[in-house]
Parts: sequence; structure tokens; C-alpha cells
Amino acid sequence: MSFEEWEILPYQPGWKYEYWDGYAHITPNHQTAVTTAPVTPRPVNAPCALRRALPEDEAPLLAVYMEAFADNQAFCDYTEAQFLDAARRDLRESFTGHRTPLLAASRVAMATEASGAQLVGAALLSRDREYGPVLDLLFIRPRWQRRGLATALVASAMNALHQVGEGTLTSCYQLANLASQAWHRGFGFVERPDLSYARAYHRCAQQELFRREKSGALTAAERAALHAEVQYWRDQVKALERRADEQGYRAVYPRPPHW
Repeated sequence: MSFEEWEILPYQPGWKYEYWDGYAHITPNHQTAVTTAPVTPRPVNAPCALRRALPEDEAPLLAVYMEAFADNQAFCDYTEAQFLDAARRDLRESFTGHRTPLLAASRVAMATEASGAQLVGAALLSRDREYGPVLDLLFIRPRWQRRGLATALVASAMNALHQVGEGTLTSCYQLANLASQAWHRGFGFVERPDLSYARAYHRCAQQELFRREKSGALTAAERAALHAEVQYWRDQVKALERRADEQGYRAVYPRPPHW
């Protein structure tokens, strides 16, 4: 790839774009957005049975986790051994590590498949000292995705949180994971103000305007819309930078839960 070709690549938030030795090097930067949603009663329309997560679910959930995250960008440069180790570590942290104890609101999904009753998904919650209830992990076997199961699991967890008087649920997603972003927004999670998040989207908006102008294939309406998006994110960055000066680092770089 020539430098000129690399220069007009579209950017997506959550990825690092570099060029050397005639190649584009695009890797996840693992940047996250911290989101919150009010805890309110929700309808639960599950395509299979749901129940409370139990300690003995940790081992069988390993296979579910690995299927669910097999194509996830967070693990795109992992070897199989590294991926397995990361999966075990992530589940161990939720069940027996520093993110424990699991909240009683944690849920798993059970379905009858050819080999019998199997775990097919989970929503694991814990309590963060700053944020309160946190959705640590949410994952579904691929063949059970797009059936509303993730929404049902978290809705069921929210109902349990509501019964004990909790007010909010916090969750994170990686900016590179557009499917996770869309799910969070669709469920009702809202991103907390974050300077690094705003800077990432400002940079992507600038790149999109630059590459589209360089291609010469912009209508006046498209150019105006792209300029407006760049200006929007520029204003967000400036406002958050002012807030940082007034209130300090933590005000505009929210700490992801459990850091």
C-alpha cells in the first residue's frame, strides 16, 4: 500500500492507524466508553430460560465466552493460547477475583440443544466502589445472538437491581466494537462525558472530511454535514478541556469500573 492510499483510509474510533515499511498497521487501542443507564423495571422477553448465575457456572461458561468473543477485535492479535488464558482470567476475576462477589442480579441463559441443556449466555454483575452495580461481562453464543437474549439477560438483571433499590447500572464498551456500542445505546445506556472519547471522534470526523474532500466526490450538502460533525466534536473537546482545567483529570477521564 502506498502512503497516499494509507492517507485516505477511513478511520474508526478505537483503532490505532500507523504506516511503515509500505504497510498499513491497524490495531485496536482498547479505548473504552463508560456508560450508565437508570435502573427501571423492564419487560423480559427471553428466547430461552434464564436463572441466577451460580459459582459452578464458571467452568461451563468458558466455552460460551470463547465462542462469543472468537471474532472480537479485542483479541484479534492473540494466539489461541493467549485467548484461552485471557478467557479463563476474565471469568475467574468475575467469579473469584477482585471483581467479586457476583451480585445476585447476575444471570445466565439455559437452552436445550442437541447435547442437552446448555449454558448459552451470561450477564455477570458486580459492585464497583465508585459506580455501584456494574455489568462486568455480557456474552452470548453466536447461534443465539440477534434473538434478544442479551437484552433479556440485562433486563432480568435490572429488575433484580430495582427490587433492592439500586438506581443506576454502569457498563463499558470498546470504541472499536460498533455492535456493542449499538446494543448499549439501544438498551438505554448513555456515554459519560470523556475527553479521550471526544478526541477520538473528532479525529475520525476530521479524517472523513479530509479523505472525502481529497476524493473530490462530495456534494455541497455532504460537505456541510461533515463540517458540522467536525465542529460538533471540536466543541465537545474544547468544553471538556475547559472542564479538565476547572475540575481536574477525573472529571473528563472517567475511570473504567474496577481499575
